[in-house]
Amino acid sequence: MERRLGWARCLDNVADVLRRGAWYPILEETPDGQVVVECRQKPIRMSRVDVKIRALAPDRWSVVVRTGVLRPTLGGGRDVVTTYAVCPHCHERQDFTGRPATLRCTRCGKESPVDWSEIC
Repeated sequence: MERRLGWARCLDNVADVLRRGAWYPILEETPDGQVVVECRQKPIRMSRVDVKIRALAPDRWSVVVRTGVLRPTLGGGRDVVTTYAVCPHCHERQDFTGRPATLRCTRCGKESPVDWSEIC
């Protein structure tokens, strides 16, 4: 079993690089303040200031709330809030309703608690 250096999740300012709310294994930490994470079996190099790091593998669903602007063809735009959860095992995004204590992933089938303590 390969030893992990920890797990990293991107901050909102770089959410286009990695999936928001998903934790990725850290493969390497460089002396110049970079971390290399594994994303879809490929190494991705990121600045340490752009990620949150934890020592242990995630075991709970992350809840992500995004606000975007819907721009209709006529008139002004309006804010649209999208809420979804990210599986701690396979990073699948999944919709949910209410405030569930656990979710079962529709992709990998694993059931895990939902982390309501920190919303991304």
